[in-house]
Amino acid sequence: MLLRLSWLGACTGDPVLPAPVEAPVPTAGRPPNVLIVLWDTVRADHLSLYGYDRPTTPALDAFAKEAAVFERAYSPGMWTVPSHASLFTGLPTSAHGARVGWLWLDGHHVTLAEHLGEQGFATFAWSSNPYLSEQTNLLQGFETVRYAWRGDEAARCAADTRGKLLPTDRSVEIGPAWVPDPARRGWPEHLVLHKDCAPHAVDSFLAWRATVPDGRPWFAYVNLLEAHHPRVPTAASRAAVADPALVERGLTTDGSLFRLMAAMEGKATFTPAELEALVGVYDATLRDLDDATARLVSGLRTAGALDDTVVIVTSDHGENLGDHGRFDHRWDLHQPLVHVPLVVRYPAAMDAVRVDAPVSTADLFGTVLALTGLPAPHGAGALPPLGVSPVVVSELEAPMPRLPEIRAAFPDLPRDRWKTRWRLVVEGPLGLTKSSEGGLWLHDLVADPAQGTDLAATRADARERLHQALQTWERARPRYDASRRGPEDRPGNPLRAEDDTAGQLEALGYTTGEGE
Repeated sequence: MLLRLSWLGACTGDPVLPAPVEAPVPTAGRPPNVLIVLWDTVRADHLSLYGYDRPTTPALDAFAKEAAVFERAYSPGMWTVPSHASLFTGLPTSAHGARVGWLWLDGHHVTLAEHLGEQGFATFAWSSNPYLSEQTNLLQGFETVRYAWRGDEAARCAADTRGKLLPTDRSVEIGPAWVPDPARRGWPEHLVLHKDCAPHAVDSFLAWRATVPDGRPWFAYVNLLEAHHPRVPTAASRAAVADPALVERGLTTDGSLFRLMAAMEGKATFTPAELEALVGVYDATLRDLDDATARLVSGLRTAGALDDTVVIVTSDHGENLGDHGRFDHRWDLHQPLVHVPLVVRYPAAMDAVRVDAPVSTADLFGTVLALTGLPAPHGAGALPPLGVSPVVVSELEAPMPRLPEIRAAFPDLPRDRWKTRWRLVVEGPLGLTKSSEGGLWLHDLVADPAQGTDLAATRADARERLHQALQTWERARPRYDASRRGPEDRPGNPLRAEDDTAGQLEALGYTTGEGE
């Protein structure tokens, strides 16, 4: 007998916490498969699934009619390493220790891949993001791992990206018409040509799945990087979401990482028309992700495996597109960075509903345990499923340092501008943001998602209630214990020279320094 999973707060005015989830009895003596498709760098409010006015996700819209759609899913962090570590361990970002200054998931943590592998699951990961590699240990526990930039995959992925480049594209550093500025260093083309590889990632996953013996459950994670800078969507996706004039503007507007960061520092500007062009290019990458995910779902359906699989589509964080004067990610906890898509499909035990209660993607570990009927890892703390936690918390424990190119070009910039740490606690429609300097800001995240009106002064009772909830959460959260690091816990281990992972991270706009 299967027990339905339902959320009592679905489609109501004020979200109501759901009843605790009961595990379904596995069908035919085995648990379902589990698939996480992660659209890296994707904000929820730019998906047509969430009401966006451009047709960015028609295939996901259709798929979600048979799934639970979480209207207000929050990432526990706002960039790749901490948010992925939380996704794979179920821990808050301040509890697992993977952060700026320690880009590593310590080996003593039990990951979802490790735990499912110990329960007999075959495990597979596809990484398009170099932060998901041996250099960070985030993929600990996956028995089969394939990288977009390595081995036989690299040539195919580079060809995929080259095939999307349009001759007139001078918007990004790898565009054929890009004119490098002699005043600043550009990034070699080969370092980022492997990032846009969603079609091949789908093929690789489906080919691996076909090798798993009948009767053995599997867990797969597929990371797709199309929405991450530098963005080079297909011509078809550009045309699907924008008119010809906007498409042309997207090809000619300088959206280089240097210019984006300079604008954020007040050293460059974008006109409204240029900002619209940047957004159009971003939206087109979402259509590419949608197309690739549709192929993946179709492959599972054709193989007869779709209904036996818990399919989760989500993101690790969003992206600033000029919101609050900012670009890229890693800088704050505003909605464009932490409000992410989340769709979970498993008809055998989940109703097709839209859930408006706030949830954290860190609780997907507990949700997978509930849906598969598996026990929690030995010695693990509480791993609640989605919606059971009374409050949702996102954290910015340590911002990334500025790009070296920005520091060199503008040595007069204040050194401490991006040193603030932040926490966001969400309860019902309200979100309270707290800075490391003690500042408090209260927003109605449903009525005012742009966070334009601070309610801290006018709703002092709500401000104090959420502040108390954050303090209670802070006292109860697990503490990171650096003394548990083992001899193999060494972030940034040198990789083979031909992999050039460090070079790829730099090309994507990341640095690995402790600060400025």
